[in-house]
Amino acid sequence: MAAVQCVKCGKAGEPITDPLFMGRLESEIKANVCKSCWREWEGMKVMVINEYQVNLGEESGRELVKKHMRAFLKLGEAVDSSKLQDNYKPV
Repeated sequence: MAAVQCVKCGKAGEPITDPLFMGRLESEIKANVCKSCWREWEGMKVMVINEYQVNLGEESGRELVKKHMRAFLKLGEAVDSSKLQDNYKPV
């Protein structure tokens, strides 16, 4: 499979081959984000859910996570993530 030019890291990287179950957004992500950056997002997603105490059972909670995902992957407008950065501690 051909490499994907990632908008997050700016490098050509390995494409995402696993299903993401993201509906219409999945094709945009797979066309513009490398597998490495997607893995970074998966770790960040846990932080977003925990720090903002997101209820994924509600549409507003899912939309908040999606908004942060698009900002993190540089697929949409930036969001205020200072709450995450203040509490981020690399492993």
